[in-house]
Amino acid sequence: MMGWQVTSTISGGQPYAVADREEYASLARLLDDVAADWRAASAAWSAAALELAQHQASLTWCSSATPDEGTTVSHSSLPYGALIQRCSDLSVDCATIGEELDTLSALLVRAHSLYEDNEAWVRRLVTMTVTAAAIVAPQYTALGTYAVAKAGILTGSAAEGKDNRIYGLTSTQWAQEGLVRGASVWVNGLRRASLPLLNTDQGYGVDDAAGFLAAVTKPIQDAKQGDVLTVSEVMAEAVVVKESHSVAESLENLRRLAEERLGTIDLGSKLIYGTVAVQRYRHADGSSAWLITIPGTDGEHDSPFDWLQNLEIMSDDPVQRMTGDSARMVAEAMRQAGIGADEPVALIGHSQGGIVAATIAADLADQYNIQHVMTAGSPVANHPIPSTTWVTSIEMDDELVAALDGAPNPSTDNWLTIRGHATRTDVTSQGEVSSDGSCLPGNGFSSWSRGFAAEEVKGASEDKEITHWLKYHQAAYKNASDLGSHAVNAHEEHFRRIIDGTLEETRYYQGTMSHTPLPSTVMAPDSDRIDMQRFDE
Repeated sequence: MMGWQVTSTISGGQPYAVADREEYASLARLLDDVAADWRAASAAWSAAALELAQHQASLTWCSSATPDEGTTVSHSSLPYGALIQRCSDLSVDCATIGEELDTLSALLVRAHSLYEDNEAWVRRLVTMTVTAAAIVAPQYTALGTYAVAKAGILTGSAAEGKDNRIYGLTSTQWAQEGLVRGASVWVNGLRRASLPLLNTDQGYGVDDAAGFLAAVTKPIQDAKQGDVLTVSEVMAEAVVVKESHSVAESLENLRRLAEERLGTIDLGSKLIYGTVAVQRYRHADGSSAWLITIPGTDGEHDSPFDWLQNLEIMSDDPVQRMTGDSARMVAEAMRQAGIGADEPVALIGHSQGGIVAATIAADLADQYNIQHVMTAGSPVANHPIPSTTWVTSIEMDDELVAALDGAPNPSTDNWLTIRGHATRTDVTSQGEVSSDGSCLPGNGFSSWSRGFAAEEVKGASEDKEITHWLKYHQAAYKNASDLGSHAVNAHEEHFRRIIDGTLEETRYYQGTMSHTPLPSTVMAPDSDRIDMQRFDE
């Protein structure tokens, strides 16, 4: 059975000293040079086998007879067949060693982000070029994008044997940030069309455009859903979000909660959409720390995590961000849980959940001690998260959603980004997701090189599917962790320190939108006014 695997690259995080970085780079170059020598040896052995074959073919053959006893043999023939086979085997062995050394060099480069600056520069150049094209010639840019997407769909579908439109995302992934930036300029008006080219580190105009669109769509959304948010604590009839002491375990809990509330898996908890989890951990010194688990968009008619709420929390205006229903809902859940102002908090979210986590970290920094934000598939590059908060972002290069901020994430000591690239593999142990909903990647491989070079996506479809599913982000993080990256290890350790200790409680909160307060639920009086007080002053 065919499957999918993810290869990760790493940017940002705590950098190496210049001397250490150069030492790793020198080692990578040495491995490349030695690999080239082994490939040359492979070519030499292959040439020797060919020469022997030609020599054998050019000989004048005579009848071979077994000499009688006492007769002297005047000539003998070389064992050409054995020699040719031996040379061919040596050629293959040398080529294999060269490939392994190339793999080692590539792993070293990815693990230590040795060419991060060059890769970032190329990506900015491409984004800037696509943005300029989208501004100057939008019709031709749209036509070209359609043609590239169509070619990708046709090629991928032909290889797969059936129509699959997802390949359109894969073929255009290199242009997505630039296209989003260009579109935002048109939304905001042409009067500032030249400015996006001046700074490609920020998704200029994207957050501005999101705020403008949110102002238009919010009245429509309020008319449909109502603007009254009710946040209630709900009881789970089964364990969904378990105790966690690592990023990988927290990502698995996020996936379990996301898929349970959507009905993709059934753990028997009876939790439904619009639900987040708040966990309190007790440190050895008796102090408390908190982990907030926030799934993504569910699209339900009365959920604060509907589709249009994404626009509000991507706005450049902090008041507008915090009036977004999903951000209000999580802030209210944190208030009801009783999180103290000085108690360490980590937030982990997928898609819209990650945007909410970034919004909370950016706009409630003076109310809570937000120490770490973990996002998966979330466009959060434009959120003004304080440098005191560590951010770990996982993005798949062709999922589109993560590119909707129109910019790469900041590459700083406190902000680490893991980018995954999915490829097909004919070796998989994917099987089914286990009965308890477990979907942790990392079952092991027969070859050390494959285990480090790529990580299997557990439970992936045999056909190409959108890589926005959390299982792809889980595989991307596993692959990045296996590389032994100093930056990844530092972020992992920081996250672990926050939730170090014993899990004391897991509480679930559900948000519901309505036109009038729900009579079945009692909320703290003026909770919305309290949440927004800092912006009204």
